Amino acid sequence: MQCVIDAIVSRDDDMRKYLLEILTALAMLREVRRVIVGYGGLPFLVEAVSYGKMISRTRAAQAIGLLGVSRRVKHMLMELGVVEALIGLLRDGDDSGRIIAGNALGVVSSHVNYLRPVAQAGAIPLYMELLRGNDVLGKEVAEDVFCVLAVAEENAVLILDHLVSILEGNEGQEAKAAAIDVIWNLSGYKHSISVVRESGAIPVLIRFLRDGNLDLREKASATIAQLSYEEENRGAMEEEGVIPILIELLQDGSEELREYAAESLINFAEDSRYSEGVSVAFEIPSFLPIRERLFRIRASDEDMTRSMRLLSVEQLITSDFDSV
Repeated sequence: MQCVIDAIVSRDDDMRKYLLEILTALAMLREVRRVIVGYGGLPFLVEAVSYGKMISRTRAAQAIGLLGVSRRVKHMLMELGVVEALIGLLRDGDDSGRIIAGNALGVVSSHVNYLRPVAQAGAIPLYMELLRGNDVLGKEVAEDVFCVLAVAEENAVLILDHLVSILEGNEGQEAKAAAIDVIWNLSGYKHSISVVRESGAIPVLIRFLRDGNLDLREKASATIAQLSYEEENRGAMEEEGVIPILIELLQDGSEELREYAAESLINFAEDSRYSEGVSVAFEIPSFLPIRERLFRIRASDEDMTRSMRLLSVEQLITSDFDSV
């Protein structure tokens, strides 16, 4: 390893490119990755993302993704300009290279200090291209990274703007389904609930409840159910006429649609502003068994939470006595 790094340092001609390719091949070995930072090889690994054959650039990105799990190495990579290198591969690489670069960039960006620089470098539109693509793994990488980047509110705003554009545009069903999956994830995070609401996603999701295919309707109903736990979201959804649609789904939808519709209606029923409008749901035979089951699940979750809190207290008490 040391001899390869020394040779790279000493060359600035075409041979350097081949030496970088050798370095990326060696970096696929776990034993090499364990020592590559100590030998000073990290700067050359970042350099290798931008030069040479595509297979070598992809290997460099893969090694960076594996090394970037470490917080210390993550910081070093950022200082070395890894964001620009990986974005170049994410933009210009082949299918495999783009997915691996996207995954590596997601690993490196998973720190509160790096969320904004990664987005400012132009990563979000490139991840949107992965989301729109045909590769399932690429979609999964994009979805995961969006959930990380969206921790920063300005990133969440930009991400939601793109997602709503996909839902309103002429994209294929798979791209729309992936977009709704991301919105479902973001709607579960307290810091992004208001961003989801203000993005205009709610009216679009409600349209999918009426007009989408079964897969899109089920995904939209799951997202609506999750959003319905928040008071202001219920107000926005009621204004869009969601309650009659949810009641209709109780009678005519698939089992999954009925479950999510019932979950939403329960949340509306517990809100005094809408309880009267939801009362008709209690006359539908399929609603009451689902309601009872959901209540049991909620009670079980609350019992588990209380048990965990009690366990924590007992552990603390035991620890205090052991230390005396």
